[in-house]
Amino acid sequence: MKDEDRFLRVVLLAALVAVFVLFSPFLTTLLVAAVTAVLAWPVHQRVLVRLRGRRGPATLLTVMGLTLGVVGPASMLLVLVSGELRALLASAAMAVQGGALDRLVERLLASRLSQQLIAWSGDPDVVVHTLRESAQGLVLGTLGAVTQNLPDLIGEAARLALGLIIFYMSAASLLYWGPDFLAWGLRISPLKQAHTRRLYDVFATFASNVVLAGLISGVIQGATAGLGYLITGVERPLLFAVLSGVLAYVPFVGTALVWVPLCLLFVAQGEYSSALGLLIWSLVLTASVDNVIKPFLVRGRSDIPPVLIFLGVFGGLFWLGVIGILVGPVLVAILLALFQLYEESLGGEGAG
Repeated sequence: MKDEDRFLRVVLLAALVAVFVLFSPFLTTLLVAAVTAVLAWPVHQRVLVRLRGRRGPATLLTVMGLTLGVVGPASMLLVLVSGELRALLASAAMAVQGGALDRLVERLLASRLSQQLIAWSGDPDVVVHTLRESAQGLVLGTLGAVTQNLPDLIGEAARLALGLIIFYMSAASLLYWGPDFLAWGLRISPLKQAHTRRLYDVFATFASNVVLAGLISGVIQGATAGLGYLITGVERPLLFAVLSGVLAYVPFVGTALVWVPLCLLFVAQGEYSSALGLLIWSLVLTASVDNVIKPFLVRGRSDIPPVLIFLGVFGGLFWLGVIGILVGPVLVAILLALFQLYEESLGGEGAG
């Protein structure tokens, strides 16, 4: 290798590292834009055919469709949920100040099991006072922490606006120059073209099978759960419906993270019929939606163990926030595809 070639590679590597650091605050947004472009690509192709190959108008129509069909409704729902959350916090603070928490603790302590536990643990008056103070401190501490963090929401809103601009620009660019980007990636990739195409296929298939199917199933599960919350008398059913839709994406547990605590809250309040009704609704309808919807949405096989999807969801949530629920599993899928390609290359070398 010539010295000039070595120098060019070093400079190229340094430039790649510099650009990676420069783009690092927006990597999550860029990855979400890439997933969105892949999911919207079949629709974009149909629009492109209708417009006789005119990329500009086709891209504009596809982006408008994403705005009207996804981004717009999601933003409106976020505003409604924010209002519901503020109202819930206000009512919780009033309930604590009005003694509702004390009455709930007294009702819990009046049960036979609680009385036996108190009798075994020592002085009943001391135990009751400790439990009441602990419950009130927990609620007030949580409310105080949320209230103190409200000013940070202004900064988050500004970052969200910037991220939305970057998302639109990136998604539109990928839709407009999609084939050119793919061809360029095939040319510069250090992998064989067949391996590079396979990685893209894994990315597209997993985005469809896990991300898109999970989102559609989550929306339907959230709506089903919300109807159950409304029927059984849960306060703020819209808030808990959205929360159920988000958590429906989590493997194994899903919406149970919402309706199980609500059932227990009904029991603690002595509303046993509401608790039983919500339990039956959730087990029969809400939990079964995923098994009914997913077979119609999933195409091909993803071959990824559920435990890895589970870890990808919570790992993404921990590092990237809510958007990591989508990004984490996609990264896991790409890593597994790379491992498969590596094993196949080792097998080919051994055979040779």
